[in-house]
Amino acid sequence: MLTVMLVDDEVNVIEGLKVSVEWEKHGFRIIGTAYNGEEGFTKAMEYKPDLIITDITMNKMNGIELAERIREKQPEVSIIFLTCHKDFNFARKAVNLNIDEYLIKDTMTREEIYAALAKIKVGIEERQKKKKAKELTIELNRNRCQLSEILINELLKKELVDIHSFERRLNIYNYNLSKQKYILSLLTIDRYIDLLKSNTFNKEEELIQFAVINVVEEILKKYDIGEVFPKSENSYVIIFNYNPNLKISMDEKIAVVLKEIQSCVKEVLKTTCTAYIGRQLGSMHELKSAYEDILSLKNNRFYMQDGLVLYYSKSEAKFSNIDFHYVNDLLKEFDHHLDNRNLELLTHLEYLFFEKVKKENIFAVDVKLVIERFVNSLKKYLQKNVFMYQPVLPDSYLNQLSYMDSVHELNETFHNFLKSVLEILNKNAAFTCTPEMKKIIHYVTENLQEEISLDTVAAYVNMNSSYFSRYFKSKTGGNFVDFLTNMRMDKAKELLADTDLSIEEISIMVGHVNKAYFTKVFKKVTGSNPGEFRKKRYSRRI
Repeated sequence: MLTVMLVDDEVNVIEGLKVSVEWEKHGFRIIGTAYNGEEGFTKAMEYKPDLIITDITMNKMNGIELAERIREKQPEVSIIFLTCHKDFNFARKAVNLNIDEYLIKDTMTREEIYAALAKIKVGIEERQKKKKAKELTIELNRNRCQLSEILINELLKKELVDIHSFERRLNIYNYNLSKQKYILSLLTIDRYIDLLKSNTFNKEEELIQFAVINVVEEILKKYDIGEVFPKSENSYVIIFNYNPNLKISMDEKIAVVLKEIQSCVKEVLKTTCTAYIGRQLGSMHELKSAYEDILSLKNNRFYMQDGLVLYYSKSEAKFSNIDFHYVNDLLKEFDHHLDNRNLELLTHLEYLFFEKVKKENIFAVDVKLVIERFVNSLKKYLQKNVFMYQPVLPDSYLNQLSYMDSVHELNETFHNFLKSVLEILNKNAAFTCTPEMKKIIHYVTENLQEEISLDTVAAYVNMNSSYFSRYFKSKTGGNFVDFLTNMRMDKAKELLADTDLSIEEISIMVGHVNKAYFTKVFKKVTGSNPGEFRKKRYSRRI
């Protein structure tokens, strides 16, 4: 049964529609009524009807405005305009809103209403079928990608003992690698974090993965030269598979294929991708060592521009470890300038560090470790001195480091991050913790695994509960319960990322004896359950 909501500032119109139309007989059920556009919008957001029948001329918000606002939030909802003779032409001008039907109030008959409902019902049901088909396709693609990812990770991380068993598994997923020679290639999406933030994909990692897989599969099929497997959210393994042919230079053919793949990926994603090419192999047994060879190119990539093709056979660059005595001295100096909130000296220190890194070709992993220590230093400082730090330091920032494949991207993003932190610190003193707020934060931090309430914390800082609640809101702009929940979830994320403790153990350590309730709260705050969060933390590595 489809749902319908009626909106009109004339009570008799709404009542007339209620009693004169046999809604359920025609597959509809009235779930709400509203007597002006503003009320209609509020109820539409709450009830989410399949169909809205609304007058155009109303107080507070007319039907056109109502339709515009609803289309922004619920683009698939069907809308029928009720209009008078005098504003019928005006209603017709609203074609850009994609209104489903127009009925003239003074002359509309039951037959016209039933015809409109029948037409809309067909449209809604057709959309629902397409939506279900799309969801099924996405689910099938998701399952295939997940299974393929497991398969390729197993191949590249373990010694291949039973090749025949592995070939049977490949066949189950319709992969064909039956030719004589192999060349392993790795494809990584450049500026992946920026891509996730873009309006095109809006954090939909699966959509990006499906798009890349489809592009690469189509091109490989066109040249009949191999298979592609998802390796992680932003990386893909291509196994070029071919029979030797003295008339064709396989290196040249693969170069052409990769150039086409890079071009098509850029067209679809609006960003570049970098390709790594290994040596020629005579057996799938060699794929694991070939992948390890390719990983060694990651340091070369770190100091190059985006969108290139890197060949293992041409890798000659030398890299060095960073001097961690230098790093410790650097961090002490960084903390000193941070205490003084000196933007100029902090950014100069950052500049000197990245210049040293580029000059000495420091291993990428070392550079990221230092940046991670910088970020943790900033986070501790903010937690100690500033309450409202969450917008500046999203919890995902440290995870984002693993996506950054170039020193240029890392330098740019860290610089912007540092700048935004210092802007908040210097913006105004209102954000800085008062002695009372420091006591509150200290108490909560030290007692996260205990049962904490507003009353217990109020007593700790010698305030009554009512005054404490007002005081806390005046200093933070939020309520204490939300603050406590966020502190507990922050600690949970830290433990999930940095320890091997079970989810049940972590639940208890952050004050939730009930694991199921902890999981529910965690998902509400972060958007994923604890297991998914931990998996993403570790899977975002090549």
